[in-house]
Amino acid sequence: MEQLETSAPASTLTPHATSVVVWDVPSAVVPGERFRIRVGVKCADECRLVNHEFGIYDDRATQVAGGALSGQLWPGTTGLYVADVELEAPAGEGLFAWSVRIPSTPPGAGLPGAEPGAGIPHAESSAGFGVRVVSQPECLVTIEAVDEATQTPLSGARVVMHPYRAVTDERGVAMMRVAKGTYRLFVSQTRYVTFGLPVDVAADMTTRAELSVEPVPERN
Repeated sequence: MEQLETSAPASTLTPHATSVVVWDVPSAVVPGERFRIRVGVKCADECRLVNHEFGIYDDRATQVAGGALSGQLWPGTTGLYVADVELEAPAGEGLFAWSVRIPSTPPGAGLPGAEPGAGIPHAESSAGFGVRVVSQPECLVTIEAVDEATQTPLSGARVVMHPYRAVTDERGVAMMRVAKGTYRLFVSQTRYVTFGLPVDVAADMTTRAELSVEPVPERN
């Protein structure tokens, strides 16, 4: 008698693990401002996750937005599917813990637009991110970053006045709008010692950051 091949029922399939990443989150937003983030999801077995839905939840576990993964793979990856999401900042100031959640897919459900065999279930996963809401920026701070020895501009230097961030241009200049207050200014660049300076911002201002080259360790 000929033996017929049988396959395991969908209910016995082990769910594939998924992982979530979130990036392009603004360093700070003002109350009620619209902003965008980028969400990426990858299956451990590199399943095609086109149209896989996800939800965005605020600090009270209330869903504030949702979306679905596009058919676009993030450049340089083999299975990271991405989507851009527009969100609205909370009405009050503070740091809020939000999250992206990927619901589990039941056995045999498949995914719209997925390749054959995508009926394998996928496990739920999530990733958190912070939304920092600050008062309306009132002051323009201009930072000039230069090499201490040569006084030449340093382009691409990273400038931080928490929670505000910027990068210097080809002239070694970065400009940030910040709220009035007291900050610690940090300017860093590859091969240079990080520059730090306390700054009191009460109006538009310009400050200069002179960075020294890191000393080269002596070899024995």
